[in-house]
Order: sequence, then C-alpha cells, then structure tokens
Amino acid sequence: MARIAVLCGTGMTELATSTEGAIVEYFRSETPWGEVPCTLVKSEKKHHLNEIVFIYRHHSPDGRVNPPHSIEHRANVHAATSFGVDAVISVWCVGSMDPDFPPGVVGVADDMLDISGTVWTFHDYSAVHVDRTEMFNRALSSTAADVLKSQDNAGPNAYKQVVGQASGPQFESRADVEAYHRLGATCVNMTIGGEARCMSEKEPPHIGLLLSSNWAAGKDPADSLTPVDHHSVEGLAASMRARVWDAILGVADNFH
Repeated sequence: MARIAVLCGTGMTELATSTEGAIVEYFRSETPWGEVPCTLVKSEKKHHLNEIVFIYRHHSPDGRVNPPHSIEHRANVHAATSFGVDAVISVWCVGSMDPDFPPGVVGVADDMLDISGTVWTFHDYSAVHVDRTEMFNRALSSTAADVLKSQDNAGPNAYKQVVGQASGPQFESRADVEAYHRLGATCVNMTIGGEARCMSEKEPPHIGLLLSSNWAAGKDPADSLTPVDHHSVEGLAASMRARVWDAILGVADNFH
C-alpha cells in the first residue's frame, strides 16, 4: 500500500473524492499550531491500494479562504508528515514567465527562489541548518514528469521550473516579475516559500506539481499589459486537476 500526503489549493480534494470507487474519510489532525482538517481518500489502481491524505492549505476555522500571508505552514506540514507517508506532494498554482510553460500546462518544480526574508522553521530555539541543495526529490519528480509529458504539449523546461516566492496576497507587479526572472525564476507563487522550507526539515521526500494558471505580469506574449484576473486563474487551474491526479497516482506507483 502506498501512502501519500497532498498539500493543495481549491478543488483537488473534490476531484479525488469524486473518483469512482474511492472511499473517503474526514478527520482533524492535532498539531502544536492548531487543528488541520484532513481528507483521507482510499483509492485502488491496478489492484494496488493507495491512501492519499489531502490537506487544503488555505483552511480556516470559520470556512474562509485563508489568504497566503496568514497560512500556518508548520501546522499543515506537521499534519502532512505525521501519518507515516511515503511522500508529500505540494500542488501550487503559478504565474509563468517561461515560453515552455504556458497557461494550461502542469509542470514540476526543480528549485525555489525566495528573497522575501520571511522565516519558516520548526527549530526556533536551537539552530538546525538543513541542506536545501536539492529541495525536491529528483526520482519522484521525474516520475511525475513522465506522466505529465504524455498529456501536455509543453517544452522540456516545464518539468524543471524554478519557482519564485512572491509575498501576496496581491498579484505581482511587472517589475517584481522581471526581477525574479533576471534572478533565475521561471514562474511565481505566493505559498511555496513557507511550505517548502518547512518540508525541507522533515523526512519524507517532497515534490511540487505546478499548475500554470496565467502568464505572470508583463509576460503575456500577446500583450505585456494583460491584467491577471483571479477568477480566470481559478477557472484554468480547475481544468488541470485531472492531470494532477494522474501524476499523484503515478508517484504512488513507486511505492508498490
């Protein structure tokens, strides 16, 4: 049996729970930083049982969509890694700067660029310096890329993306995006920094699946002044969830 944890945004849990034959359980994980609502999906593929725990990173006690700057990443990561999982998969929506990674394509994270200065760690009282030379597990990232390559019409760079951490909750300015691009980022996201930093201090292998949901500000080839619309971003991200689910199951196959 494979056991995977998925940290995700809107819609992924709904897709998984609607999968034919899935058995679904809901529970709350107690952490030092508060309760985390979890959805356990038991799904069979080729006579192999998968247990996949979904955690919606924007959860809040009163049902609001918790904004990026208010997410308690330590609680989410603690919950995701407390079930003896074989791997943790983060699913992030990103704004792309890369012609190989246009909106509508699902990519894979290779590295992260975070110059926000925001600190996230489980080690506030005694220094622990964790190596982050290779933040995302190479073998599992390659497995996910192989699944996605069979579905998306994208260039090779789509599966080796460098994600820039943007502060949010506002979308980035054109100057923000251009600065990140010159520094080596190929896309931007508002929640990768805290989540990936906390995951680097935990044992399970970690990978990032990226939903290219819009051109980053100033990078639309048709019009550099095209605005970034929140509802359009969410709508396009929804169209890619089935491919993400296939990639998750492909990663799970590694543990059978």
